[in-house]
This record gives sequence, structure tokens and C-alpha cells, in this order.
Amino acid sequence: MQNEDDIFLKTFTQMNNLLKTIQLTLDSLKKTAEIIQLSIDGLGTGLTDLNNNIVDLKQNLEVFTSKFETLSSTKISPPEKVQKKQTKPKPQKVKAETGKGTAIPEKAPTQDVKPSTSAAQHPIFIDLVKKINEATSYKEIGTLLIDSLDQIESNFSFSRVFYEIRRVGNGLIRKGEKDMPPNDKMELIETILDWEGRLVE
Repeated sequence: MQNEDDIFLKTFTQMNNLLKTIQLTLDSLKKTAEIIQLSIDGLGTGLTDLNNNIVDLKQNLEVFTSKFETLSSTKISPPEKVQKKQTKPKPQKVKAETGKGTAIPEKAPTQDVKPSTSAAQHPIFIDLVKKINEATSYKEIGTLLIDSLDQIESNFSFSRVFYEIRRVGNGLIRKGEKDMPPNDKMELIETILDWEGRLVE
């Protein structure tokens, strides 16, 4: 009988130890599950913050895009009218012989001489002035200036004149198909002759 009691007690003790081990294992698993849950919660918070940052970035990008489109759609005003540079012809003095051998200067012409192709010296500018005299609309004349720019740049050293030709040409093109008044055309030709003079200096 004593042996059976010993066996029962031993078995009970082993089962009790096993239950304690199982309980410890369950406690450990519970703590591990809590740690995993906290990690998941932290990850969820991080993803939420990341999502909020993405939304803010998207909103800022939309605002920037809207401002850029507004700026792009704003019409650029045409360039200011090229300042007229007067090139008054030099009065020629013609000597007329008198009875006493003195010379009487002849009066210089009172009217301005209209610029012509003969006033230009370089073949490129002679051809350009001729074509502008024959053209009528702002757009046509502006296109002539832009088309001539490549040839001018290849024949002369770098100069601010290149920029001025492009600026004036594009400004005339933007004015469209309206006819260019004779006075404006005369001023433009005087400007072209000034460009030529600055390039050949």
C-alpha cells in the first residue's frame, strides 16, 4: 500500500510541475503576444504618420502646380518700343565758285532721309533691310529678324546685339498680322543700322 501512495504522490508531483511549466510557457507566450501587439500598434502609428506626410506632400504639390499653371498662363507683355536713335545725315557742303574765289556752303536738306538698303554696309544687313522694306505685317518683319539671327551670329563676334535682335523680333511676332506703320518701320531700320555699326566696330 505504501508503494501505491508513493507512486501516486510522485505522479501528482510530476503533474503539478508539468502544469507549472505549462503556466510559465503560457505566461511567456502572453508577454510575447503583448510585445507583438505593441509592435503592430507602433507600426500602425508609423504608417499613419507616413500617410499623413504623403497627404501633406500631395497637397503642397497641388498648390505649387496650381501656382505654376497660373504663372505660365499669364501673358507676357510685348517688349518696350525700341528707342529711336537719330542718324541725321551729315550736311554736304558744295563749293560754288564766285567771282572772288570764295566758297558758299549749300544748305543741308531740312527733311530726314529715309533709311534704305544703301545705308547698310554688310551684305547680311543690306539684304535684311531690303526684305523689311518689302514686308508689311509685324509678324512677317519679326520673322525676318529671327531668321537672320543665325547668319548674323555666325559672321560676327558675340555681342549683346544678338539678344536685342531676338527680343525685338519676338516682340514683333507677338503683334500678329497687323500692318506695321511706315514710321515704326523707319525706326526699326534705323535700329538695324545701329546694330550693324556696333557689330562692325
